[in-house]
Amino acid sequence: MLTYSIPSIILSEEQLLVCAYNVPNQATINGTRYDDDSDSPAPAKLYVSPTGNWASSTTGIFIESVNLGETYSPQNITKLTMVDAELYTNARVSPISLTYYGFCLANGAYWVNLHFAEIMFPNDKSYHSLGRRVFDIYIQGNLVQKDFNIAEEVGGVGKKVIKLFKDVDVTSNTLEIRLYWAGKGTQSLPDKSVYGPLISAISVKKFA
Repeated sequence: MLTYSIPSIILSEEQLLVCAYNVPNQATINGTRYDDDSDSPAPAKLYVSPTGNWASSTTGIFIESVNLGETYSPQNITKLTMVDAELYTNARVSPISLTYYGFCLANGAYWVNLHFAEIMFPNDKSYHSLGRRVFDIYIQGNLVQKDFNIAEEVGGVGKKVIKLFKDVDVTSNTLEIRLYWAGKGTQSLPDKSVYGPLISAISVKKFA
């Protein structure tokens, strides 16, 4: 999910580290160019992008999952009304931790945007809509958001929320973003193995 447009250690103010799940190879959305992250999902897998500028890793296994592909790469089951819905139609999920790495970054301060939308819970006020997804967010090894609940943060499912983290310090040319499930929230609503960290897209920009 993480990449940037020019493979150089030195980034200008305009160069971006950006990624999204299931955009067609590359797509420009709201003026930002995203690279596709639709690598075949699997338990405990390390994926390095074709450019070598970013990588992702997952840990854990959804033991009760019937369809691993749909579990690790879920499709939206609710109505999306945001203008940039293509960023949120799909997502990446992991049962325990989901980590993204950006490589060859110029050292300095960055702004990190994490894009979320809860797309796996229905909005029909049924028993199945009672699911709760809760996970922690770490950046550069530091806990920046504990017990994050996407739907609670934005006031419902199928709505986007962009979490901005400013002044993220890169000191060794590498950025690490880790989403971690600490055992909270539901695990079997609306179906078995619906839990764990979920993210739709990431964009990172060097702060001048």
